[in-house]
Amino acid sequence: MLISVEQLKESTKRYKASKDTTDKAVTDEVAKGNIEGSQENLAKRLELIEAVAPEPADFAFERAIGKNDSVYSNFVELITGTKQKVGRIVIKSGSKIKGYATGFMVSERLLLTNWHVFNNETDVADSEVQFFYEYDIFGRPMPSVCFRLKAGDFFHSFKALDYCLIAVEQVDVTGTVALSSIGYIFLDPASGKLGDEDIELLNIIHHPGGDYKQLSIRENKFTKIMATTLWYESDTAQGSSGSPVFNDQWQIVALHHMGVPDMTPDGKNYLDIDKNIVQPINGKVDETKIHWIANEGIRISVILKDVFARFPDSAFINGLKKQPSVFPGGSPLPGKIKAEDEQSEQPTKNDSDMDTTNTNKVAISFPASLLDASGNVTISINNKNGGIVPVAEDKGAAKRIEEGLNEIKKVDKEKAVDFSACKGYLPSFMGVSIRLPQPQAKLKSQIAKMSNGKTELKYFKYSVLFNEVTKMPALSAINVEGDPALRLDNSKRSDDWLRDNRINIDKQLLDKFYSGSGFDKGHMSRFEDANWDNSEAEALRNGIYTCFYTNACPQVPGLNRGGGIWGKLEKAVLEKGVKKEAGKLARITVFNGPIFSDAKNRKFRNEIVPMEFFKIIVWRNDDNEVKATGFKLSQEDLVGAIKFTEAFGIEEEAIDIDTNETFKEYQCSIKSLTKATGIDFAHLDKYDTFDKTNPNESMLISSVEELENLITRNKKTKTSSKKENTTAKKSRRK
Repeated sequence: MLISVEQLKESTKRYKASKDTTDKAVTDEVAKGNIEGSQENLAKRLELIEAVAPEPADFAFERAIGKNDSVYSNFVELITGTKQKVGRIVIKSGSKIKGYATGFMVSERLLLTNWHVFNNETDVADSEVQFFYEYDIFGRPMPSVCFRLKAGDFFHSFKALDYCLIAVEQVDVTGTVALSSIGYIFLDPASGKLGDEDIELLNIIHHPGGDYKQLSIRENKFTKIMATTLWYESDTAQGSSGSPVFNDQWQIVALHHMGVPDMTPDGKNYLDIDKNIVQPINGKVDETKIHWIANEGIRISVILKDVFARFPDSAFINGLKKQPSVFPGGSPLPGKIKAEDEQSEQPTKNDSDMDTTNTNKVAISFPASLLDASGNVTISINNKNGGIVPVAEDKGAAKRIEEGLNEIKKVDKEKAVDFSACKGYLPSFMGVSIRLPQPQAKLKSQIAKMSNGKTELKYFKYSVLFNEVTKMPALSAINVEGDPALRLDNSKRSDDWLRDNRINIDKQLLDKFYSGSGFDKGHMSRFEDANWDNSEAEALRNGIYTCFYTNACPQVPGLNRGGGIWGKLEKAVLEKGVKKEAGKLARITVFNGPIFSDAKNRKFRNEIVPMEFFKIIVWRNDDNEVKATGFKLSQEDLVGAIKFTEAFGIEEEAIDIDTNETFKEYQCSIKSLTKATGIDFAHLDKYDTFDKTNPNESMLISSVEELENLITRNKKTKTSSKKENTTAKKSRRK
């Protein structure tokens, strides 16, 4: 979600202020009388804990005042019941997705999020909220349930307190799931929901950047309370607009708003957690990229005071005063336990667990909470002979277990990878030292470092400089042997992609991004380019080691699978340009990578996707001269607008590939690639074959023949070149 730079400045100002700086648009009736003395507040804290805590009150109170850090095991059930009421908001206009946020149900019909998510009713457009957009216990996406937002039924948004209340459609988009099955979280207007500053810890449930549901549990220290806001700190949690902030009794204390961003010492640039600069886009900043040194939430009691004053007679708003009949985890509410227990001691025919009135049939009832994500429940009945009769079977369980086991196998395989024999890119491979190009100052801070502080990830025959901000290689450099005698592997290729555990796994684009996207995992250094060595087994091993996520970028299938000129570049240079010895193709060195451009980049699943790629091929011609030819490819015309399709309320994202378009390949100057990539290729400039008389920095290559001619022109010997020039001069004289 993009946040206004002006809002960030105001938030920082409030945090640093020694006294309260409440927005003037907030009335005195709402802003005053919200802060109590420490002793009075602690007395109310104990009183509220005694009323609502699903645990011994003295135990919970000790935790609130910092004398205890444990929770009872029912804390887990409270999380389970609460999190299902928090959803991912998909901000849409027609079929186009404009962004994501978090929201949560606060009554039978109303959802609460931020004003900066929806400024006005028009902004809502075709937006939706998805519940259960999260992983199951096997790490696989669960089936989500999608409801449309109904701003026409009710909508209210207030900038000064950055909150927005919107009505939600009563049935999901498939017409099969009732909104009432989701439930809602009661907003308690009472004070005393928090203890002392710098002691009590908070919990947050959110969808940062539209990602699958995440929880920040007891890692957010409550640091300061103001008339309308409260502050909390966390070293790791990123901002997530519209998230609920809870105390340990799972009462909402605040609506997450924004915070104080980490900045450069001069206060001019925002920083991410790795101290990389996050650039504003049109006066706004992506909140998921910022490292927050403090977070600010709007107090729930203040929001309630404001909205009750504005809508005293609204049925929608009065619905906020209605308590649900159960705790988030499904337990009866305090104060109702005794009455419900007494009633349960006298079961009637209608509420008994098993109705046996008709001796020929057995009717069974069970809590809806027993249903799993697929809507199934497994029941086994013992017959008189002791046999077990299966009543229902979860058909997806076996598949989920298998997927879980496969993931375990994959992790084990990654742990077993041995990089000790990997020598990486060899600078002397071409008979002259061609050093590994290095990132320039701006890019250098984004390159991932291993535990030893080094940045070059060495594999067999190639090396990678990995950009942990873009989660893609900045540069992949490979030595390619053209001698067929060293290309001994004839086995069938099978790509098994692995994570490189030498660097942060969270900084690598994984299957979660690629699955169902329409993108391939495009090798930067190609499998076939590394697939050579002194034995078949070694050649195969080398090819397999190109299948690390650190060597991949999102590419449309036609590009990645060798279509067009791009897939034939190395082959053309090897066959048409490289000096041959005894009839054997000689060597080349290839530098590959993505080109990121603010003007052309596309965003997909909250990650930046490059629209252009580069390739520099270093080779020797027949005169044994070193040559370097730079190429650039654009997939911009093939990647249409991101297309979102709905099926049973589950949103699947896919790239719209325009099959009528063709790839555009260009030869370009190496100097222009240094400028475009932030990688220093200056030591290759002297070998550049690009026509220096060409006023442009690139030249379109429209056919394989044109590519071959380009290479052949640089292959010719000095003698033949002189003869051609002499012939050309004579021809002009005639």
